[in-house]
Amino acid sequence: MVNLILCGGAGTRLWPLSRQSTPKQFVKLFGDRSLFQEAVLRNRPLCGKTLVAANSDQIPIAEAQLKNLGIVEIEGLVEPVGRNTAPAIALILMGLPRDTVVLVTPSDHRMTNLDEYARVVRKAANLATEGNLVMFGIKPLYAETGYGYIEADGEEVCSFREKPDKETAESYLKTGRYFWNSGMFVFMAGVFLDELFVHAPQVFSAIQRVFDSTPHGHLLKPSREAMLRIPSISIDYAIMEKSKRVKVVQCDPGWSDLGSFDALFDEAKSGEAGNAVIAEQTTLINTKRCLVVGGTKPIVLDGIEDLIVVDTDTALLVMRRGESQKVKDIYLEMKEKHPDLL
Repeated sequence: MVNLILCGGAGTRLWPLSRQSTPKQFVKLFGDRSLFQEAVLRNRPLCGKTLVAANSDQIPIAEAQLKNLGIVEIEGLVEPVGRNTAPAIALILMGLPRDTVVLVTPSDHRMTNLDEYARVVRKAANLATEGNLVMFGIKPLYAETGYGYIEADGEEVCSFREKPDKETAESYLKTGRYFWNSGMFVFMAGVFLDELFVHAPQVFSAIQRVFDSTPHGHLLKPSREAMLRIPSISIDYAIMEKSKRVKVVQCDPGWSDLGSFDALFDEAKSGEAGNAVIAEQTTLINTKRCLVVGGTKPIVLDGIEDLIVVDTDTALLVMRRGESQKVKDIYLEMKEKHPDLL
């Protein structure tokens, strides 16, 4: 089995911690390794090779972090411009034997139950060898409105649902039939490409032309002009929501996509006061349920509750905990007023 790690995201919902130059997947949030490095390490025992799809700015960072893990040569795809997940996956799969089983994972997710994760990946790989496109449905812990959902009956996928409102999400939980869409997949390369040809033939043809016209090496490096000729489309829209060969593995591997500061708080909180601290020098006095993220600068909070404090060399973010989805609006305002801070 081959592990394909998708690194294209910019992590804008974790600004100012995550920047275009160093998005969240390359930031060391938990211990001495980045989320990207953790993704590599948890999949290495399950897969014989690691492939990476990243943009041209991210490739040097990924290469350096792989070398830190003892992987001396980076392999995969350099994206001169992003065209979403389906083209990135297909371009790499076109260079693999058709019977190769591929585990596609994001670079910025976290797993805390690695035994359960290994179990469900092996189960998914077995389903994939039978000609299925396999998704991972995460058992929901609460009524999350920031994820898409998969409605399932055992391994059968019944429907896909977009990000719901609170009331709809709560109704999903009551049925026990709905699972968070994790964005992880397992399939054989040939099965994926065949289904892409059937359900998105124009996309397939555009990708095939780019692949055929690009010199092949350890890193596939299509030109920007060629890449722009490929329609931008996700794997869900291109294939998963149309194919009759889709299966889902229900699981609870301690998964988080760390897609917001509130999600980061949930992962890092500890102690009786319920604070979450990711900083070298922090003093909390009469402070409860706060997230504090910083570097080497001392941070002191006194008499504070339910705040998010993110301190970097060039920007300071302070906001109410529970409202971190608003960072996307802050990001857009910074793009208008202070693009240099992005």
